[in-house]
Amino acid sequence: MKKITNAWNWFKRISLLKKILLVGVVIVAIYLLIPKSDSSAEITYKTGAVAMGSVEEIVSETGEIMSTGKTDVTSTITGVVSEIYVDNGDTVTRGQALFEVTSGATAEDRSRAYSNYLTAKNNLDTAERTKNSNESAMWAAHESFESKSLDTELSVDDPIYIQTNRDWLAAEEKYLDQDAIISQAKAAVSSSWFSYQATIDGKVTAPISGTIANLSVSPGQEVTASQNAMVIGSAVETWVKLTVSEASVVTIEPGQLAKVSVDALSTTPFDAVVKRVDEFGTENSGVVTYNIYLVLSEPSSAIRPAMTVQVDITTQSKDNVLVVPNSAIKPYQGSKAVQILSKKTGEPLYMPIEIGIEGESMTEVVFGLELDQEIIISQSSSDSEKKSSVGLFGGAGGK
Repeated sequence: MKKITNAWNWFKRISLLKKILLVGVVIVAIYLLIPKSDSSAEITYKTGAVAMGSVEEIVSETGEIMSTGKTDVTSTITGVVSEIYVDNGDTVTRGQALFEVTSGATAEDRSRAYSNYLTAKNNLDTAERTKNSNESAMWAAHESFESKSLDTELSVDDPIYIQTNRDWLAAEEKYLDQDAIISQAKAAVSSSWFSYQATIDGKVTAPISGTIANLSVSPGQEVTASQNAMVIGSAVETWVKLTVSEASVVTIEPGQLAKVSVDALSTTPFDAVVKRVDEFGTENSGVVTYNIYLVLSEPSSAIRPAMTVQVDITTQSKDNVLVVPNSAIKPYQGSKAVQILSKKTGEPLYMPIEIGIEGESMTEVVFGLELDQEIIISQSSSDSEKKSSVGLFGGAGGK
């Protein structure tokens, strides 16, 4: 401890220059004593031969089932099933009676429902008359605008021009807005009519022609309006809709084959055919997309409308062409190239090529390579380290 104290006192007494030199010597000594490692990266190239094969260009997108050829039949009456006229497997036509229901509604319920229907019908009549009145007011305002402003060639800044123009535009908007009111009134009439129908005895009829399946009602069973009673299957095709980008739509056309996987079903993909491609796109937040419509070749009874699907459309395909793995293709001088190993130096050399169809894992080579020619498929590097230690006075040792 005394030696350390004496050394520290000595260090404080020496000049600043000597202190700097001493600290520098200590730092160098510590650096030389730390073991070093000499690293050299060794690159290993994996090669493969150009082969003949098949390649497909595929556009993959998510879509949904639009229609399935199946229609749910619901009871339109709340009550008790009194008679059933069909069974599973029976063929029916549109409008044919399927089963009969005795309503459980009271006379008061029936009267109230009918009153609601009449009120909705009167509201519709009023809305339609109001539209006619709004149309007359609109043309009157337009005539006033023309006679007081346009015919007299008033300036657009003139108060009369401004007022008559606003009156005309307001009247026009009021007339156009009436269409939405009429649509709401029509919906109310339809809803109130079905509510009234649910209170009276009646027969439920087939909405489409087809074959009965999944019959779920029986005589004596209580049913409610909108309760599912059976399914009618028809020969209608199962349609799939998906949305693609501008870049993808130019490669898709009717007649192309596709594979459709239904997310909810653990089955093999269904074959499908592209039927329609939208000519005009839809813009949303500056992004333009296009709708594609496909039809399944063999529909399944397990598929339901609105189910999510994954669609792979084969836009191009070729057999018996030269192909190389996608990993072998490199960008080169604005085009494409592969690498080969020089026979003299063993170093990689670029060889320009012309490519065709680009698949998920393989790419067609149109020009620049020959069958069985060796090319670099991938490369990897490994570090080889050599540890060395240097003594304080320059002596070295290593392994």
